[in-house]
Amino acid sequence: MKHVANSIDIREVKEGDAESLVELYTLVGWRLDMEHATEIIRYSMSSGYSKVLVADLNGKIVGKVTLDTVFQPYAEIVNVIVHPDYQGKGIGSMLVKECISRAIQAGHNIIYLMCDPLDRGIHRFYAKLGFLPAILGDPSMPHGCMWLYYFGEGSFVREFLHEHPFAEFSVSRGIKSFHGLSLYSMTWIDPISDNSLEVFIKGQPGQPLKGGTMPRIGDVRLRLNKLNIDCWIVEKDEDINIGESGRFQLSLLNKGSETLDVYLSLVPAPHGISVSIGSPSEILLRPKERIDIEGELTLTSEFSIPLKYLSFPTVVSSITLKLSSFMRVIISVGFNITECTRS
Repeated sequence: MKHVANSIDIREVKEGDAESLVELYTLVGWRLDMEHATEIIRYSMSSGYSKVLVADLNGKIVGKVTLDTVFQPYAEIVNVIVHPDYQGKGIGSMLVKECISRAIQAGHNIIYLMCDPLDRGIHRFYAKLGFLPAILGDPSMPHGCMWLYYFGEGSFVREFLHEHPFAEFSVSRGIKSFHGLSLYSMTWIDPISDNSLEVFIKGQPGQPLKGGTMPRIGDVRLRLNKLNIDCWIVEKDEDINIGESGRFQLSLLNKGSETLDVYLSLVPAPHGISVSIGSPSEILLRPKERIDIEGELTLTSEFSIPLKYLSFPTVVSSITLKLSSFMRVIISVGFNITECTRS
């Protein structure tokens, strides 16, 4: 095992790998023809957002994964594949760890992926790597539809856990209601201080062919010492196209007994996405006060990322909320591009 792992080179896919990729896909029972394999390789080599990584064992490709880093701070890991003759030798872990390392270095410290809700082996595999369930999915779906999340260094969830190392984690078994929204929930409660962080995920089980949207953090509930706040986003439009704007509302509710300073800033978005918020960057939120802030996300003609290569035709932008001197949280707004067709 050590000999194989020490001989593995995790590298980006390159010209000439198409035949090996087709062979690898065929061995694990997946379909991939030479034309599509060549297209994937060309896009990986030219794209700054999507990279196919392979596990090279002395010139033989024995594993493959795709890493998408488009909408900061998110990254998606797609299709971890290991040659049947080399499974159980740490190759899958090497591929996922390389994805995590590359994503965090690029500023994408919230990483998600999809797996089978009934495969205990794959659950153990991802749990050892630090992933947690976000959407449990539907066990009746044949190919898996469970979404897992990894919160890397620099993420606000990791920041909360640094301060609350004994925080107990739980995940909702289904959709929860939060300020009239239907969302999935991940919760951490510290048994010592009773401080808590609840992250609400907007999305759905799996990857529907129609009507699906990229899983993302749309809402946050934080109770931290004297701080007690709810933050949520409502998209007033579901779909947009190039040249159009999607409207949204950011709401903040101070449930605590002290006035709270909230500092708003936009997380960098890909070229061609413009976000405006009808509010000053600093907000004074008094006890029991709720503030609603209107915003727009505009997709300009300069947006050139081919979303057909991604799991969802969703454009996403995130907002950082710095809550006085306590900590910061991130919530995201997203709209689907209706004219996008996935391959």
